[in-house]
Amino acid sequence: MLLASLERMRSLPRAVEITRTLVAYGLHDFVHSVGLHRAIDEVQDVMGWTAQSDIASRPLPERTRMALEALGPAFVKLGQVLASRVDMLGPDWIEQLDQLHDRAAAVPFERLEAQLVEDLGGPIASRFATFDLEAHAAGSIAQVHHATLADGAAVAVKIRRPGVAASIEADLQLLEMLAAWWEDESAESRRYQPAELVRQLRKSLGREVDFAAEARSQERFADSFRDDPGIVVPKVHAEFTRPSLLVMDWIEGIPATQLAAVDAAHLDRQVLAARGADAVLKMVLEDGFFHADPHPGNVFFLPGERVALIDFGMVGWLSAKRRDELVDLLAAVATHDPEAMRDVLVAWADGRKVNAERFVEDLGRMLHLYEHAAFREISVGALLSEVAGVMRENQLVLPADLALLFKALITLEGLGTRLVPRFKLIEHVTPYVNRLVAERWTPRRAAERASAITREMGRAMRAAPRLVEELSRRFADDGMAVSLEVKQIDSLSTRVERSLDRVVIGLVTAALIVGSSLLLATSIRAESLVASFFGAAGILIAFGNSVWLIASIREAHRRR
Repeated sequence: MLLASLERMRSLPRAVEITRTLVAYGLHDFVHSVGLHRAIDEVQDVMGWTAQSDIASRPLPERTRMALEALGPAFVKLGQVLASRVDMLGPDWIEQLDQLHDRAAAVPFERLEAQLVEDLGGPIASRFATFDLEAHAAGSIAQVHHATLADGAAVAVKIRRPGVAASIEADLQLLEMLAAWWEDESAESRRYQPAELVRQLRKSLGREVDFAAEARSQERFADSFRDDPGIVVPKVHAEFTRPSLLVMDWIEGIPATQLAAVDAAHLDRQVLAARGADAVLKMVLEDGFFHADPHPGNVFFLPGERVALIDFGMVGWLSAKRRDELVDLLAAVATHDPEAMRDVLVAWADGRKVNAERFVEDLGRMLHLYEHAAFREISVGALLSEVAGVMRENQLVLPADLALLFKALITLEGLGTRLVPRFKLIEHVTPYVNRLVAERWTPRRAAERASAITREMGRAMRAAPRLVEELSRRFADDGMAVSLEVKQIDSLSTRVERSLDRVVIGLVTAALIVGSSLLLATSIRAESLVASFFGAAGILIAFGNSVWLIASIREAHRRR
């Protein structure tokens, strides 16, 4: 308790600074909602804490964005995390928070030199042939310098600012306290899950502050695109990698923000947009590991219509299950099926209570807008924004991984339309969706599903004795006795045995179908009569088993 109190005392000066900044930018409503207004009302006149007159008249989202910028890297990152929550915030908020790019004045090199020498394990001149002391780019967490190696290769040297990790950790602790306080003080705030948002922020910042983690992500992306000459991921020079240092190949290209330079270089915008879209969709739908911030500042264009991606500190993961659900959502949109959409979205919202009838009605109204539009004409960004809007209206919240995905796809389509005004991301999504749907019915995927079911049944059977023992112990500890009287136990036992027999035969039949299908497919390629014979025999046996199972089940129902 004492240690916690001392920690709060150490945080007090920063808490005062944060509160003063919030008041200066006219965020009294937020301060009031967390119960700080009582203390502020007493001291703000004495301390001179008043909103700046030229700011107070601006819209609340703009004032919030300005306050976050003034509060430093942890709060800038918080704003960027909130910018991904299209399911929580309206378009006016997202528009402002999207402007929160990590820009800051460069730190004089003298303040970085000691840390850099320590990370390099020796003088700078011993590791680099040349080193530019002026920063090429700077953010609140790090800055980048240009250098060359002994072999003449140009590299970017990303150096973390001294003390920034400790500063961010202190702010995160304050934000965790504030989030918990806000949830206690305001029932309305619980819908926004402030504690969960700060947890997500801590994970995201942890990766961005640790350059060794960023290097691992970058190397993974480089490996994924090693056979694609159209996509460039800068090579990481692993011998230099440290938590506070990252050295990679220098990218000499045209930033995606400079479209006039793209035209002057005679690069084909259509090809650039297509390659960028296909790269991100491969990350999302095939790899399940994607660049979560593909905004124009992180994209460069190179000769030969190559696309280079940088800054892999913000990444997202998608499980195979999530990717299948995303495909189901797009298929529901294509078939104008609001019930199917509802099932996916409610599952994503982690079973939160919702008025199902109203939710389906809202989704149906949204789909009506696309009723007469060809599927290839649908804007993925607009669609996802509208889906998020319907979820927001129905008090549903997306999981963090999907919120990040929604934002990445919306940003990607925005970048595509900057390059080609009539760019449609859906034209690039459709081939992936069609292939993934087709793959669900391949023998390999069927075998995987059958294997997964078998493993789940095995786990359940192994866990059953432990669960029974735990249940018995709980009853014993509570001093309760349970008396069960089961009539016709022999008949029940017989029916259970028959049911288990059918399950086993069903699994054997499924395995026969899968194995025989693989044999037949192999026999066609290898022209093997033996494989054809056994494949056909397996199919016939499976057919016989299926007929027996159906007859057995019908007979059991007839006897009841």
